[in-house]
Amino acid sequence: MREFSDDLSPAEKKVLKDVLEEGVHIVHVPRSDDGPAFSATIGLWFHFEQPEVIVFGMPEEVGEDLLNAVTDAADEGKRFKHGEEHSDLLVGYKVRFLDVPNEKVVDYLGTAQWAYAGKEFAAVQLVWPDKQQRWPWHEGVRDGFRDSQPILGPRES
Repeated sequence: MREFSDDLSPAEKKVLKDVLEEGVHIVHVPRSDDGPAFSATIGLWFHFEQPEVIVFGMPEEVGEDLLNAVTDAADEGKRFKHGEEHSDLLVGYKVRFLDVPNEKVVDYLGTAQWAYAGKEFAAVQLVWPDKQQRWPWHEGVRDGFRDSQPILGPRES
């Protein structure tokens, strides 16, 4: 993890302070012309050797609550890895975790890359189904739902 120093901006200091004191900092990126909104963790790899987690298409508050639940579970020794399905994180829905390839880490997790000062870390994408329990890659899923959750890497069928 990057060293804390006086020459950091207030935002950079907040990232490091949250990681050191809370165990995780959660970044929220709003929807833009470049893509859908997403939330991501910084600190899971540092504290728990749990891959950092990114989730798309959720309101900030919901994404924050979900990623805090992942952090709490990681603190209790639980790990979330590629291809795994979990039913205890999002009420009424199963979620899946999919690996995020390194080239996508560069695209989406820049603040985490900064915080880790160039050291490699793993990342997974938390994917959630629609109301009919269909994953974004299934037939019949609304285009808007599919577009709000781009799949960054390989997926399970």
